[in-house]
Amino acid sequence: MISSKRAFTGAVVLTCLAGSPTFAADRTSGDLVITKAWSRATPGGARVAGGYLTIENRGHATERLQAASAAHALRTEIHEMTVTGGVMTMRPLDKGLVIAPGQIVTLAPGGGHLMFIGLDVPLLAGDQMPVTLSFERAGEVNVTLDVQAIGAQAPAKAESTTVAKPAHRAEQTATVSPAATSEADESFFTHLHAERAMANVTVSPGRAGPVEIAIQLEDANELPLSADAVAVTLGNPEHGVAPITANAERVGNDQWRVRMSAPLSGRWSLGLDIRITPSDAVNVVSPILLR
Repeated sequence: MISSKRAFTGAVVLTCLAGSPTFAADRTSGDLVITKAWSRATPGGARVAGGYLTIENRGHATERLQAASAAHALRTEIHEMTVTGGVMTMRPLDKGLVIAPGQIVTLAPGGGHLMFIGLDVPLLAGDQMPVTLSFERAGEVNVTLDVQAIGAQAPAKAESTTVAKPAHRAEQTATVSPAATSEADESFFTHLHAERAMANVTVSPGRAGPVEIAIQLEDANELPLSADAVAVTLGNPEHGVAPITANAERVGNDQWRVRMSAPLSGRWSLGLDIRITPSDAVNVVSPILLR
């Protein structure tokens, strides 16, 4: 498991911006160009968040992102996403993230990402979050993540200050476990975190109507968690939709699945009742955004 190279030393105030957010400049360090660094706002009480960015290696030697740290997180990990039996599973990259010469690696929702664990403050849309990336060759590189709205799929501003690409090198692009290519069928992924249990939740498709909710459980050490039962509750109080609860079906030791209906687009409340044993339950609630 990759942990932050820095110990948590206390809170550093996030930059809160009034009106339309400005966007952090791209960073160039040696042969590396880092662009489109962003994160999502966190719902109330959430202590985890994802970080996304693009790394281009313009050098002739392989580079490796070994670790990352953030002032507002107890630890930061580099995660990859894999899909097994239709269930999205998240795991830390123990040996870091490799960026080959001439390669562009994109960390994006539904794919590889940074995971900030143990946030001491909520992230709000318009904030800017400082993060330090530790590379094998380039050393430490400081970047700033622009915080977008809950459920955002990309930075709100596509323009960047990217340095012009060298004409002699053809662009090679590689994404880390990319999300679905069709927007209509794109799933909504979220990570729910409680003190004794975590859940990777995939809602497919990520739009209003009948949905399938896949759940992969982990314990506090991010190891597969087996439970006796999992119940899922969906509700939309903003539109007067009363919460409906359904029991999920076990499809693997740590994996569960349930089909439900979310007839309206917008923000829904998703709750999990995780029965680790008949007498030991963990409850966690988080918003999900459906198109």
